[in-house]
Amino acid sequence: MKRIKFFCKIVFIGILILLFLFTSFLIFLFPGRNRRKHIVANCSYFCRLALKLLGINIRINSNFSPGGKTYLIVSNHVSYLDVLLIASILPASFITSVEISKDIFLGTLAKFGGSIFVERRKKTRLMRDLESVSKVLKDGVSVVLFPEGTSTNGETILPFKKTLFRSALYCGVEILPVCIRYISIEGAPVNRGNRDLIFWYGDMKFFPHFVHLLKLQTIKAEINILPAISSLSIKSDTAAKLAYKSIYETYQKFYSW
Repeated sequence: MKRIKFFCKIVFIGILILLFLFTSFLIFLFPGRNRRKHIVANCSYFCRLALKLLGINIRINSNFSPGGKTYLIVSNHVSYLDVLLIASILPASFITSVEISKDIFLGTLAKFGGSIFVERRKKTRLMRDLESVSKVLKDGVSVVLFPEGTSTNGETILPFKKTLFRSALYCGVEILPVCIRYISIEGAPVNRGNRDLIFWYGDMKFFPHFVHLLKLQTIKAEINILPAISSLSIKSDTAAKLAYKSIYETYQKFYSW
């Protein structure tokens, strides 16, 4: 029975990916100012479906309503699942490394999801990358930044890199901190012993990890949408520190490993 369920899940995920790529391709065919909004809305819809297929339940904690405003959304980062979680409730373009763009599978999904590819390691690309992010924000589409610069094992939150916070300052949009926490796997609390079933970091290979993920039945996660931070009259390093403090303090409040 488990094998049948696993096989069915693979088939349904495959169909979902093909439908996502097809609908995204149709949107790409039609130029226009609002095309990116349609792309991220389409991605958000399919992310919600993917979460259901993967058995991932989200609890949203927030005393703040994002409304229809445009934000630079910043979040801690431990897994590729973070993208599904955020996109499912906050349609946005994700800032992604150029390394991902070189991966045929992940790069294609990211491109058709409206991602913005940046090269963090080269200062010569800094202004071009800032312009790319700023253009999306000015077009009225929120952007998601994982300012740690990499995914981690979840034991702590790395200091935030400040560079791309400048895009929010340039465009005058607010910064929206989001804290992601995975609560349980198959009913057992997430801990050092089972975290690698869903956390993806370091030199882990995507496909072997994803295959093991598909064997899981239930995952519970929590998203904390924290109060927005004004980008007016502050510097990028101050914005990064304020966002870090907000997310770090929320994350540590529940940290129990």
